[in-house]
Amino acid sequence: MVEHRALPDYVRFPNRYVVSNVGKGRKKMNQFKKAKIFLVTALLLLQLILSACSGRSTPNTGPSLKKNLMSKKPVYTVTFDINGGTLVSGELEQQVTEGSAATAPIVEKENHKLTWDRNFENITSDILITAQWEKTELTSTEIAEIVQKSTVTVNCEYYDGSTGSGSGFFIDDQGTIVTSYHVIEHATSINVETFNSGKYDVETIVAFSELNDLAILKINTQDSPALEICTDEVKVGEAAYANGSALGILTGTFTSGTVSNTSRIINGVSCIQMDTAISSGNSGGPLVNTYGEVIGVNAMSYIDGENLNIAVKIENLEDLTANKVNYTVKDYEEWVMKETDRSYSVYNAINDYFAYSTINTYTHVTGRDCFKSIKFDETQESGEIIYDGYVDMCHMYIYDYVVEEMDTYVEYLKTKGFKFEEREEKDGYTLYTYYNEWTGTIVSYSQHDGDFIVLDISSAR
Repeated sequence: MVEHRALPDYVRFPNRYVVSNVGKGRKKMNQFKKAKIFLVTALLLLQLILSACSGRSTPNTGPSLKKNLMSKKPVYTVTFDINGGTLVSGELEQQVTEGSAATAPIVEKENHKLTWDRNFENITSDILITAQWEKTELTSTEIAEIVQKSTVTVNCEYYDGSTGSGSGFFIDDQGTIVTSYHVIEHATSINVETFNSGKYDVETIVAFSELNDLAILKINTQDSPALEICTDEVKVGEAAYANGSALGILTGTFTSGTVSNTSRIINGVSCIQMDTAISSGNSGGPLVNTYGEVIGVNAMSYIDGENLNIAVKIENLEDLTANKVNYTVKDYEEWVMKETDRSYSVYNAINDYFAYSTINTYTHVTGRDCFKSIKFDETQESGEIIYDGYVDMCHMYIYDYVVEEMDTYVEYLKTKGFKFEEREEKDGYTLYTYYNEWTGTIVSYSQHDGDFIVLDISSAR
């Protein structure tokens, strides 16, 4: 015989409830819920009272705490811009939870001090953080170490068989070199010696400017130690350091001095005057500031004064980078020969010889044919030889005068770096003189009674 036991008020089966005495069970459940709520409320009030008495906050263990723990905080993207620096370690882009701090990457930039442009301790949104670099001044010893590694000697053979040397310096890590144009002018072969005794043939003459007396060369090397270019305004009185191959043989000659003037204009080109010592062979070498940045390219000295030296402002380099020719040395030699074929040979009165130039003839510029050419010759009774038409390597050339043509030629001379020097009234004619300070070349013409002009091209050096 099977014994039947009474079921409880409700029995839970796997997939359903079987409920008996429904009304009675519901009443008991409601009473249970009320008791539970009362108990939780009492516990919370007790915690609040205890917290107030102790002065400490008590963790919320009620339903609101459970809700907060289950919710997720937003995550934001933090990006670090190292602004020209080098990443040593760390991440430049980070995902950071709201309210947390980002971790700064380790970055560096030679001779600079780092700060970040904003705080990143409490991140509340996507944010870009940029490195701010402050230059640090170097000692003269540190400057010398940097500059000497970047300075090169530029050796040339010229069209007339002579040789000469100047200086230059790297401006990138791919073997690009800046020098003075007059160092390579009319060269048929160019090679470069580096600080570590490496020797390289110049593969490309990237650009050059007779007017600015600047040239850009390229050799086949990697990781060349480049100098930084100064972008700040140069000021009178600041320290200036020069480096180069003095006399063409004393490599690594480092000198110090002061900027004397920042507004010298030579042949229309903005230059720096300094008392920093430079010598023959220093041409094309760097003039740098206390941060080791290039402020100028050493160019020339006034021999009649003391410590009167000139450097072309580095900002003039922009004119060359906008007008690249990318000649091989052979291409450049052909360009020189083409230019000299249509140009005057300049007479050097000091050494009594003629030298090729790229100063185009009056005929080539204006189309006016030469009437007579005059050459001084002490063996002649008259002291001169007069040729019909144009003959190269003469001292004077005579042309019919047309004012518009003369104006055209004067404008051409200005593009070659000549500036008006003086006007003199003579007996029967007026003499006009134009001078190029870079080359020491003088072009003068005398206007005779409005009928003809006599052109004279000579060198003062």
